[in-house]
Amino acid sequence: MARRIIVALVLVAMMATMLAWPRPSVAQPSVPNTFPPFQARYFSETGQAAVNGFLEKWRNTPNALFVLGFPISAPFIEESFTNPGQYYRVQYFERAVLEEHPENFGQQGNRFYVLGRLMGQQLARGRENEAAFQPVGNPGDGTWFAETNHTLRNSPAPFRDFWQRNGGLEVFGYPLSEQFQEVNQADGQTYWVQYFERQRMEWHPNQPDPRYRILLGLLGNEYRDKFHSNNPAFTPRSAADSLPQPFIYGFNAHLYGQGTAWQDRNRALTLAKNANMPWIRQQVRWRDLHDRSGAIYWAELDDIVADASNQGVKLLISVVSAPDWAGGPGMPRRENFADFGSFMGQMAARYRGRVHAYQIWNEQNRACENGGDCASAGGTGGRVASADYYVDMLAAVYGPIKAADPNAIVVSGAPTSTETNRADIAISDTEFVRQMAINPRFRANVDAIGLHPGGQYNPPDTMWPDNPGPGPNWRNSREFYFRRIEDTRNVLVANGMGDYQIWITEFGWATTNNTPGYEYGNRISFEQQAEWTVRALEIGRYNWAPWVGAMFVWNLNFAIPWAYQGNPLHEQAAFGVLNPDWSPRPVYNALQSFPKR
Repeated sequence: MARRIIVALVLVAMMATMLAWPRPSVAQPSVPNTFPPFQARYFSETGQAAVNGFLEKWRNTPNALFVLGFPISAPFIEESFTNPGQYYRVQYFERAVLEEHPENFGQQGNRFYVLGRLMGQQLARGRENEAAFQPVGNPGDGTWFAETNHTLRNSPAPFRDFWQRNGGLEVFGYPLSEQFQEVNQADGQTYWVQYFERQRMEWHPNQPDPRYRILLGLLGNEYRDKFHSNNPAFTPRSAADSLPQPFIYGFNAHLYGQGTAWQDRNRALTLAKNANMPWIRQQVRWRDLHDRSGAIYWAELDDIVADASNQGVKLLISVVSAPDWAGGPGMPRRENFADFGSFMGQMAARYRGRVHAYQIWNEQNRACENGGDCASAGGTGGRVASADYYVDMLAAVYGPIKAADPNAIVVSGAPTSTETNRADIAISDTEFVRQMAINPRFRANVDAIGLHPGGQYNPPDTMWPDNPGPGPNWRNSREFYFRRIEDTRNVLVANGMGDYQIWITEFGWATTNNTPGYEYGNRISFEQQAEWTVRALEIGRYNWAPWVGAMFVWNLNFAIPWAYQGNPLHEQAAFGVLNPDWSPRPVYNALQSFPKR
């Protein structure tokens, strides 16, 4: 069969399309923000991370590393070459360019939220008059596509089988040519090739490893080299600089009680902003707002949201404690899951764009958080609900929240660090996380995974048994350490959820206090509290990047109400970064000085 060597024609076609090629651009107002969940997988091979919906597309592509390759850029905004004047958020991979299509979000399980850019179509532009690109008639053997008037066969090259095994239409698009022979510009050899809307296949029958007999064009690399030589999005970066969204620095705070003698909500919000930690986690009890009639009395929560919004502080609302009529004070009865979903949907609609994240429950592996009393004697009563029960409850609220506010981040409740395994006390956090992670509904109904590490009397770099804390107590179990986060992260990785970001929604160290069970704080000075808290923040932001996305210090201002109530040495006050008179402790000043990026 005659061979057609068309290197010159390819080069001419490429030059002809340069003016039409998309131009990198600063973010356009018409490009919506990326929708949650935020996730990342860092590849040291290219110094880039596949993130968010791009990572989800990569993960769902058969043989992704071979078909798409490694990521070679961070996401950026670029003009479309198929729809000039239209801009999309894109991420380049070695063999493809993926782009977000916000108009498809929330439909068909977000299957078409991220699509492959029509790179093959662009490469074939200007070659329509070549014989291989001319339309052909239907041979009647099932290999013909009416959409492009081309066939996809297994002869001479087995491209059809490869197309079907590796993602088919979604990954490669329709054929744009018949099979033909073409010179590879890299090695000067002639191979059988076929062009598709999103790719070009090339057959190497003499390759000893059958996995590499069909190779795909490195189209992402090719277009990066030709059109993005000065684009900083392609500069390799460290894992710490490859986050899927800006890192979140925040405080747990008590924002209720405005009008009482002790509360000054705007002062608390200002102090959070001045520390450059402009997120607040505020706990809200469902039972306090929603009565049996169905009426919801938002009351002071409206003012909290308004004041935070006016100050430019973002809110994570942690929702706990069902009404008695729904099975409270712990989790709702299963038959009341729909009521909880309705409540959360109405909350998300009311505060759309002003409350930025919702955490569903708190320390659900503790019995006292499900029908008991966590404020008495370290927690009494209740019984731990199963992880499956929790996931079913989470699934009941995720959809209503997203329907009301697609940009709201849904965070799972954070199991507390423990090795206890008694349902009347607590279930091990690593075991509870494992049980959540193996439930397929968990991945489908969460955007970030909440965790609460230990600390006790152990500096943040220590860990049992290799590098234990000073002891003698709170030393001989991994539950007592900040680095317990590494154990739960390993559980997530082992169960296919390592790409989801972890939000550490409470962490800190107590100082001198009078609460039984927190005696370790009596050995921690204000200066140690400052040193350890900042070091923990540094570990989370840099050592654990990009899989930790948020850290909320426990706590900002709980010392103020406890002093007003006559107990300035309560353990909650002992964890605080402010004194009872609102003056800063050393830990506040240290956090304020910590560079945020």
